[in-house]
Amino acid sequence: MANDKEIGSATDFYNQIFDTHKYKANEVGKRDDVPYADGSDAYANEKKMYISFLHVPSNKSIFFKAFITAYNETYTPSWQSEEVFGRADPIHSFKQTTRAINLTFVVPAASESEAYENLAKTQNLIQFLYPNYSDIKNSEPAAQTISQGPLLRLKVMNLLQNMAGAKPMGSQAATQALELKNKDSYYTEYKSRGSSPQHGLLGFISSFTVNHNIENRESGVFEKAQNTILPKTIEIVVSYTPIHEHVLGWNGEKFANEAFPYGATLYDVGLLRGDKSTKWDQAAEVKRKGDLIEQAKLAAEARYARASGLFGFGGTSFAKDLERLESGEATGAERDYLLKVTAGGYALGTEGGYVGSSYYGAGADGADGSTSERLRSESEGD
Repeated sequence: MANDKEIGSATDFYNQIFDTHKYKANEVGKRDDVPYADGSDAYANEKKMYISFLHVPSNKSIFFKAFITAYNETYTPSWQSEEVFGRADPIHSFKQTTRAINLTFVVPAASESEAYENLAKTQNLIQFLYPNYSDIKNSEPAAQTISQGPLLRLKVMNLLQNMAGAKPMGSQAATQALELKNKDSYYTEYKSRGSSPQHGLLGFISSFTVNHNIENRESGVFEKAQNTILPKTIEIVVSYTPIHEHVLGWNGEKFANEAFPYGATLYDVGLLRGDKSTKWDQAAEVKRKGDLIEQAKLAAEARYARASGLFGFGGTSFAKDLERLESGEATGAERDYLLKVTAGGYALGTEGGYVGSSYYGAGADGADGSTSERLRSESEGD
């Protein structure tokens, strides 16, 4: 997923700044020589680990630290089944796939100031659940009608965001240079589209629950004034119905939006090989031989590491192993082992060239030339 340019207003930017001293300097537990600081402020401000709600009609936004206790997505494919006389199975017709989001998070307060701010933020979020009204002209008595529903944009970091127009991470690099070594770009380039609430997924809240936890002795409240309390830990439970702004479905072998829903992409080995005619068993055999080559290289490193030359190439240990193979002195399990380590040595010496010695099932030894010559040629891919 390509890195998108940050969007949003200056108001959005200032709203997403967290400060436990914003409305009142903290005095609880304060020491003159130690300034009070809440680590979660820095985590949210620097790492942008927060949840955002954008009210579409007013363009106002609210941010909460990402103290998420539950995040669930439910995808429900819907089929219509029609029973037919004399047929064992009904005729099934696909209708649609719906998506539902369930989010639960807590809003803890590290200070009286933050407790007040959390209560006010929760209040504003509740107001986002109500529609816009407009006056009906020339009506007697004066009346109003709903002009716009309470649509929102909800963003939960990289897990929930608007993917319209997004490009999968790593795919560009993989297409330009079809090499396996570029697989790491899929991980290194992966990130959220941006921290602005404008990147949130369009939709509406179908259920909203606020738990003030005033009965919880571990949470409790701040007693601000007479007949006034501020909850220390507010829990919010949201059921969210998304409205996708892009096509969801397949066009032949390609999904319409490859970045949906998380923007992550797996490396497609088909881009590298470009040969879809290769069968499963053929690919499995190539993989098996590749694994054996890697095992042989590790064995060669362990056996020849102390010998002279590169991994013992030219050293007495490597030469003696070849002599024992060519003379026929090595038999049975010893011969199998020496075939393995010498083949691994040649593979390392040719920078990982293909090795196809008798150890890898390429034929018997001794009938078509010396072991050393064949191992060398096979490890060099001849």
